[in-house]
Amino acid sequence: MKWRRIEPSASAPSVADEAVLTTALTTEELTRIFIEIRPNLERVIERRILDRHTAQDLAQDIYLRLGRVSSLLSSEEGARRYLMRMAVHAALYHMRSEANRVQLLAGALTLFEGHVAEPEEHAHARDQMSLIEATLAELPAKCRDVLYLTRVEGLPREEVAARLGVSLSLVNKYVLLALKACAQKLGER
Repeated sequence: MKWRRIEPSASAPSVADEAVLTTALTTEELTRIFIEIRPNLERVIERRILDRHTAQDLAQDIYLRLGRVSSLLSSEEGARRYLMRMAVHAALYHMRSEANRVQLLAGALTLFEGHVAEPEEHAHARDQMSLIEATLAELPAKCRDVLYLTRVEGLPREEVAARLGVSLSLVNKYVLLALKACAQKLGER
């Protein structure tokens, strides 16, 4: 613990002039406290989320945040209360996130319920893919490379320009050319 005494001044006494003890827990002290109460933290979390392994993971996340909060805590008892509060909040946040995830997945499932691709749809998709492949084969090699790097690899256009040694405007023109060619061929069908 770090103690510091503020010396009284010659002027009228104020709160700052009185002997003030300030303590800031070090990261090592906070780590020691965390290790002592970790089983309690895990129990608090597990009681709420009903999953021991996730409770251990959430407790570990709390440990990783200790460095950011050590300067805010001034006593061991305050640190214990704060860590318990962090555990409760971690459990609540986890439950909220899980509920949102389940809701999103349930919504996504309804999009695909009852839809089975018919053989005609598969044949049509294969025909379109063949048409696109033939169209791309007719394009200049750099144009194909630009389209591949931007659409398949997901690289930013600036990076594609640097990688291929061309200007950004040329990359944009190549992408536009390739997309227009594919759209035109598909539109003719």
